[in-house]
Amino acid sequence: MTQVVDILFEALANDQRRRILFDLMDRRSLEADPISLDIPPNSTGDGADSVLKRQHVHLPKLDEFGFVDWNPEANTVEAGVRFEEIRPALELLRNNRETLPVDSS
Repeated sequence: MTQVVDILFEALANDQRRRILFDLMDRRSLEADPISLDIPPNSTGDGADSVLKRQHVHLPKLDEFGFVDWNPEANTVEAGVRFEEIRPALELLRNNRETLPVDSS
């Protein structure tokens, strides 16, 4: 359990990784079609550097953790084999986001 918690916190430490995980959580079914990454999830003006980091750092890391199944050829992502292990923590964070501290910088 501790190992999953440790890597979950590492995954959540980056905004792009959080957005991908929360987008997957928001889908009605894990059997739904994969998410296309042609348009970044919850895109907020991602620049070229951000897209490169997503492709070369964030997606490989989430895939290595087993939280997502990333298909670089199709540029899609879907829930990985360990996604259900982290779903309760993601739901807890989502349900309590108003009470969590906000970075004001």
